[in-house]
Amino acid sequence: MPVLVVTGTNTEVGKTVVTAAVAATALAGGRSVAVLKAAQTGVGPDEPGDAAEVVRLAGAVTSDELARYPEPLAPATAA
Repeated sequence: MPVLVVTGTNTEVGKTVVTAAVAATALAGGRSVAVLKAAQTGVGPDEPGDAAEVVRLAGAVTSDELARYPEPLAPATAA
């Protein structure tokens, strides 16, 4: 089972779009894809987050989010 980690050190740099593109490519190649968002910040409890955006852009991927913090801060600060 290959694992690919997409990471970055700033907001709005394209991590979600790159993740969706990689996921869509893997799906098109017949692979099963799961996307995990370790910590989502700046999004309220009932709002769609980055994992939902990956599903919207890439298609039928399994997605999950481990923690969510409504303040738009770095995860360690928001927690």
